[in-house]
Amino acid sequence: MSYGIHPAPSAVIAHLSDPHLLAGGALLADLVDTEAHLRATAERLRVAAADADAIVVSGDIADRGEAAAYELAREILEPVAEAIGAPLVWAAGNHDERPQMRAALGMAGAPLDPIDTVAQVGELRIVSLDTSLPGWHHGGFDAGQAEWLAAAIAEPPALGTVIVMHHPPLPYRSSLMRLLEFRDEARLAEVLGAGDVRAILSGHLHINGSGTFAEIPVVLAGATSYADDLGAPPPAMHGIDATQSFNLVEIYPGAVAHSVVPALPHESRETLPAHIVEQVAQLSPDERMERFSRKPL
Repeated sequence: MSYGIHPAPSAVIAHLSDPHLLAGGALLADLVDTEAHLRATAERLRVAAADADAIVVSGDIADRGEAAAYELAREILEPVAEAIGAPLVWAAGNHDERPQMRAALGMAGAPLDPIDTVAQVGELRIVSLDTSLPGWHHGGFDAGQAEWLAAAIAEPPALGTVIVMHHPPLPYRSSLMRLLEFRDEARLAEVLGAGDVRAILSGHLHINGSGTFAEIPVVLAGATSYADDLGAPPPAMHGIDATQSFNLVEIYPGAVAHSVVPALPHESRETLPAHIVEQVAQLSPDERMERFSRKPL
């Protein structure tokens, strides 16, 4: 059912990032229960992303690259993916370790090779590009990956391609974090210029954000583990165990939209009671406009 000038989206992606899971229920920095946060996120996904066509996790699945942390991620997220009928697309981040990630998540390929994958979701292609560099926290990719990516996006499907890469190809607000930025932007821009890439989904910075790269929208998902507080006093960096979130990315034939969803449970109130929403749904299009849009005199 369409209520306005836009129809329902052609595809929906639930985009979460940076769970930073640890084995054995350990707390991140002895403070943050990242497992509990991802479990809460999974329950929120069941509701907010019930119509999702794919669930994307854009890196830093594990904080120390432990096999048990990846197994925990599967245990938490796979039941949600199965319940809503959406495949899981994983991307490697700077905290991830390729051999353990491949083995625990059941991914094919040589243990140390980049974890680059392609998922076809209806008329949309989702390409996960491994921007992790073993032994480093900054990001990049090599000439072999560039060739692979060029081939992967050479023939775009009807809805085009979405790229998932942990390190966003954007300027970073934090000057210190620029040491950990994606270092191969020129090579990436050259490759993407030949394809129909609709959006780039990233994480890494633990903030909600957006921008453009090579005229392509870039969307950052806030971490499910903890958030970076850009409003705290510099020059120190401050993390807060609050404001965790994930995104819903909607793909339309002529547009891309994204919404930020709080990842953890919280108090709320019905700003519009359910019975009013149900009443509006029963009205004709003109009656809906009168009932919901017309200002009272």
